[in-house]
Amino acid sequence: MTELLKNLHPHPPFSLVDEKAFILLEHSMQIAYYPDDTILIDQGGVCDRVYIVIKGAVESFRDEEVVNIYHENDIFGGEEILKEQPSKERYLVTQELICYELEKEPFLQLCENYPSFKEYFFSSIIQKIELIKQKKEFASMSDIMLARVERSILHKPCVVTHDMPIKEALQIMQDQGVNSLLVKNIKGYGIVTDADLRYFILNEERKNLKVISDIQSYPILSLREGAYLFSALLFMTKNSIKHMPILDDEENILGSLELIDIMSFFSNQSYLLSTQIDKASSIEEVVDAASRLDIMISSLYTKGVKSRYIAKLVNEINTKMYNKLFMLIFPESWRSKMALLLLGSEARAEQILRTDQDNAIIFEDGFEPKDAEEYCDIFYDTLEKIGYPRCAGNVMLTNPKWRQSLSGYKHAINEWIDNPIQKNLIDMATLFDSRVIAGREDLHKILIDYMFESTANSANIIRYFAKPIESFESALGLFSQFVTATGEHKNEIDIKKTALFLIVHGARVLALENGIRTTNTYDRIKELNNLGFLNREDSRDILQALIAINTLRLGAQLKKRENGEHIDNYVSIENMGKMDKDMLKDALKTAEKFKQIVSYHFKLSSLG
Repeated sequence: MTELLKNLHPHPPFSLVDEKAFILLEHSMQIAYYPDDTILIDQGGVCDRVYIVIKGAVESFRDEEVVNIYHENDIFGGEEILKEQPSKERYLVTQELICYELEKEPFLQLCENYPSFKEYFFSSIIQKIELIKQKKEFASMSDIMLARVERSILHKPCVVTHDMPIKEALQIMQDQGVNSLLVKNIKGYGIVTDADLRYFILNEERKNLKVISDIQSYPILSLREGAYLFSALLFMTKNSIKHMPILDDEENILGSLELIDIMSFFSNQSYLLSTQIDKASSIEEVVDAASRLDIMISSLYTKGVKSRYIAKLVNEINTKMYNKLFMLIFPESWRSKMALLLLGSEARAEQILRTDQDNAIIFEDGFEPKDAEEYCDIFYDTLEKIGYPRCAGNVMLTNPKWRQSLSGYKHAINEWIDNPIQKNLIDMATLFDSRVIAGREDLHKILIDYMFESTANSANIIRYFAKPIESFESALGLFSQFVTATGEHKNEIDIKKTALFLIVHGARVLALENGIRTTNTYDRIKELNNLGFLNREDSRDILQALIAINTLRLGAQLKKRENGEHIDNYVSIENMGKMDKDMLKDALKTAEKFKQIVSYHFKLSSLG
């Protein structure tokens, strides 16, 4: 028995307990055999033991529908015992079974002694994975993701009054050995850093700089005590700052947070990339900095950082990159007369690895420069050098269709609504998922306002807009078995078409119907919950499915990149572990359920 039990060590929930627990298991477990068609637990019956599969297969049914299939090292029966309720499912042996049996009393003793063991039986797939992560070496990184800004990690603030002479304030800064000064003004605080000191040295006499408030940065950028460290990293990366005061609830300064302290937790290149892009004075320097982004992504993923947080950080860095390219490439006389847009997953702040170029330009009416093609080609070539492939659908500003005046786009919207064929609906979805990255934000707002108004005045357009959600079938077939591709992608699933698109497009069309302006799918789901369209449970399940899908896709893409393969949206089932398979099944079921919600809401079955 001892040797057999050792096989359970790597598998949850037994990976969550110590050696003392295995001593209890050794004295409490029995090995049992059951032939095919044996009912272990009947629907409505009472469960008095937990089963752990050694060999064979057990299927659980709910009203004749297969709910799950249990294979080697899988465990069942625990949830029924803990809930003290009749089983909602019937457990049937479908391949002759050899299993461990753990009686109710020792099982409950384990649950009492090991809370994480008990918690496993009430957790979703996502939560189970997080429980297991905490037991692995890189758990420290996962824990840091939950770490908050506390007083223990802050530097003692060095505060001076706004009317203190500059040289006197600098002497205090020197004496205390600090890198920044906080300036207390009549209202609020300012900050003085190295950059301000350089300004003072260069401009002291010419601008008659006397007191410290003459060179301060005001108003100050700050966060509250208790903010997540990762949020602080994002905030400081976005605003290119190295020092940031932390305030309490009464707006009192508690101390200064230094970027270098956060970087001691997060060993990646985010600040280096951000700084290099900020300082870049040529296209070549931007290309050099941005091309290193993939190294940072791999580092964060390896350390267990969630894909959503990686996407947020990537989005902040890419925003800086696009803004810098906008300033370096497009003539100054254009910048007040155009808006540079991102489209697709980048506009939704959901892209991590570079898949393709999706961008557009809106020109103000009356401004249509004849040399637009020349500058757009430079922009396209630069992104290609950074690592962005050409968009297969030619959704790029090099295409005149995506380089129009405001009136031109309005005309296109009218055409899409009047003729809702698939091609037009795709273009409509593309423009709806757009975000201004540089230039005139008001041009984009006017255009999106026009889209909301036009669709609201069209009886069926939103129903047609929703119709593509029925274009792709689930990758789960009968008995919850995976339906994989054939040929080149044998034993693989296109996770974008069979799961991700269902959630992204479902959220998109409901956002258009309900006037939700955010483009991020996570935020759209939350807004739909706030509006009452989705209940709390469905919203939580959809968000967890989205996390699972993006995590599995990113892992597969990073592996393909490492092997020098083409990066696509396929994930391999063949080499996927059981936990990942369970997570994928749950995500596919949730995506399909959301698809049915959207389909029923818009009565798509009756739409020609």
